[in-house]
Amino acid sequence: MMKIKLYILLFIFAPLFVSCEDYLDKQQDQDGMDQYDVFEELLTAKEFLNGAYADLITEVDALGSSADYLPGMTMSGEGHPGRLSDIGATDFLSVYPAFSAGEYLSLMDKGSNYPNFVGRYKRAWQSIRTTCSFLENCDLIADASSDEVDLLKGQAYFLRAFNYHLLTKRHGGLIYLKSTIDLNEPFNQTRESYESNYEDMIEDLDLAIALLPVTWESGEYGRPTKGAAMALKSRISLFRASPLVNESNDVTKWEAAAEAAGDLINYAADNGLYPLIDASAAITMDVDHNGADLYVPEHELLEPYRSIFVGPGKTKIVPDEVIFMVANNKLPVINGVLGFPSTALTNGFTFMKGNQKPMGIGATANFVEKFETKNGLAIEDDPSYNPQEPFINRDPRFYNNILFDGVPWIEETQYNKTGIIDLATVNENGASGLDRHNYALTSNADLYKVRNLTGLLIRKWRPHGWLWSSNRNFHVNENVFRMAEVYLNYAEAVNEAYGPNGTSSNCTLTALEAVNMIRNRVGMPNVNSIYTGDVASFRERIHNERAIELCFEGIRYDDIRRWKTAGDDENTKVEYLEQYWQGVSETYPTGYRYSTEEQPALKKTFSEKHYWWPIPTSEIEAVPSFGQTPGW
Repeated sequence: MMKIKLYILLFIFAPLFVSCEDYLDKQQDQDGMDQYDVFEELLTAKEFLNGAYADLITEVDALGSSADYLPGMTMSGEGHPGRLSDIGATDFLSVYPAFSAGEYLSLMDKGSNYPNFVGRYKRAWQSIRTTCSFLENCDLIADASSDEVDLLKGQAYFLRAFNYHLLTKRHGGLIYLKSTIDLNEPFNQTRESYESNYEDMIEDLDLAIALLPVTWESGEYGRPTKGAAMALKSRISLFRASPLVNESNDVTKWEAAAEAAGDLINYAADNGLYPLIDASAAITMDVDHNGADLYVPEHELLEPYRSIFVGPGKTKIVPDEVIFMVANNKLPVINGVLGFPSTALTNGFTFMKGNQKPMGIGATANFVEKFETKNGLAIEDDPSYNPQEPFINRDPRFYNNILFDGVPWIEETQYNKTGIIDLATVNENGASGLDRHNYALTSNADLYKVRNLTGLLIRKWRPHGWLWSSNRNFHVNENVFRMAEVYLNYAEAVNEAYGPNGTSSNCTLTALEAVNMIRNRVGMPNVNSIYTGDVASFRERIHNERAIELCFEGIRYDDIRRWKTAGDDENTKVEYLEQYWQGVSETYPTGYRYSTEEQPALKKTFSEKHYWWPIPTSEIEAVPSFGQTPGW
């Protein structure tokens, strides 16, 4: 019974089948087929492997029809949800309090799949078992060429490594399966080290890189390419080189991470792939006091950069610099599947009220302070910055990522009656802001308890001009890997191994040049020399650059963990921006008094053990030899 119980917990029966035409979306069972029937023909073998895609849940993907109750952007402190009701949910309101209190084991032991990483832990093992079974049996395919089989093998190796990264980055070393488990064999293995799992992931990815194509035909959109496997290798190598894993600061691990990123940079250049989108003219936007462009929702000069994330038209367009993207393109429907997870998470403030799924995550004031001024200085280092006029003359990416009070924002919905996002705690009319009113006074109030709490909204995944209907006029890109991250991976690893002006062994780009490429493409000046004097000072600027460029993309939580800064005050506290009408004066240029207020009840408890997550108690009870994560 013990062996069978663990098998069910970890590997969840046989993999599911999905149809070829929308293999990332629709699942279908194919009962009554034994192993030899499945692998006798290319079509059924391919459908078998497609089951591994059906179980794939990334940091930006949604599980089923619900938004994530505890996404990375909430755990990292980038944002905080404005959902105030449990209606339509499974004890949503208890999730963040458990996390903030440090009760990670209680979250992993939840019977439901939400937060998504709980469901992902289970589903990742299913996907891993699918890939193992496929690799064991794919040579049985009788009606396929060796090239056709190799393309499938490449996907299987990539998917196995991808799922193991999703698991090991959170839980540490596990057991790296390269074959399926025989129910008749005893299961008494112990957990392997992270380093051992890393070596196996890299071995799988090197095989994937050798077998996967440069690009796929349009009918196979959404499958990994050679570049995607190289991007995953870069991300994993950087995680392994970082202080969380690399406790002795072995420089050779930083060198390996630099080479992994350098390989992809060279590959992209050689093949004309993944060029950074040029939005350098955005720096000329007039966003000074009373600037003509300050309250423009989506300025045309910023559009090239904004197109990486959202854009007009129903058809999802893959931006040049995106390496791998979630292909799912479902329509969002009331009380149904949220096909755009990032939008569902960060909206829900106006146009999705009444839908039981949205989170309405608003940006936190302490995170937004990381955006530099357009002069290229941190706000605390720029004497021109005025905290009583916090929205002017910021990095152009601020105006892509953050939505603040007064921007006229159009959404076709009954809930936004003025077309103006009014986030003021007390506005110029002396009343509470329109979108901060008391929903307890609203008919059918529970359905409408999604509102902004932080005083700032996330604009990055929020399409301007949303039409809430089947005739929607926009698309949202759920990016998994894009080239900007690779340059930042490279810069971080090179800086740690060779310094700000060093290069990797295989690439002529310096760490400083790599960061400046990311900044310059939106018109930001090169990193100021006050931040480049040594490894430590430039490290802080690289960390900040990652926070800005990759914000709200499901990356920062793992960044602050691998840097071992998740327990720092700036990452455990939650602050809201409050604004009160005072009347225009020299002290208050906009007429508002801005105040950043910490929310003590939301502060996260954090100790050393919280850097690695536990595994479900049921698995330890089933097989004690497996071993719980240290500290749990």
